Amino acid sequence: MADTATPTKKQEIIAQAYDAFYDGGFHATGIDTVMANSGISKRTLYKYFPSKEDLIEAVLDQYGEDTDTYLFQPALARSGDPREQILALFDVRREMMERTCRGCLAMKAGQEYIGKHEGITARGRAASEYVEGRFIELCEKAGLANPLDTGRQIGLLFQGAALTAQMQQKPSVFETAKKAVHILLAA
Repeated sequence: MADTATPTKKQEIIAQAYDAFYDGGFHATGIDTVMANSGISKRTLYKYFPSKEDLIEAVLDQYGEDTDTYLFQPALARSGDPREQILALFDVRREMMERTCRGCLAMKAGQEYIGKHEGITARGRAASEYVEGRFIELCEKAGLANPLDTGRQIGLLFQGAALTAQMQQKPSVFETAKKAVHILLAA
């Protein structure tokens, strides 16, 4: 999570829940587990978040902001060439997963809550569409003949690599996905 100079109580709760949900899952992690050792009372938690689902939505909103901060900004800073930026996204995500092979929190939420809570499912879907949209945008900047299809294909490779890396605990799958991206970019 992003650091702030003086986090508010609400931000502290989100930070506490962020890691608890990431590590334990959403359904399997209760509010007692989220707040354990935090020094924050349930009363304070419910003041800001009337339900566990409201807290999960806030965590996913933070995750979305973190995606830009920790994934897109570093990758785009590595090169001014959109094709190289696309490849750099695979490198940055691999590096992130080498540090901690946690996968995508938004995907996890979307999978756990599909058909159960539209707000949470919508955030998972929006995160996936956002990543896809960024790849489409980079394909347009690169002047590719069919940026929409190519961006979607690259997004699928990227998100598939994230899921596979998480499930197999092998961040190296991003290198395999990058080989396919090289082929798409050369077409």
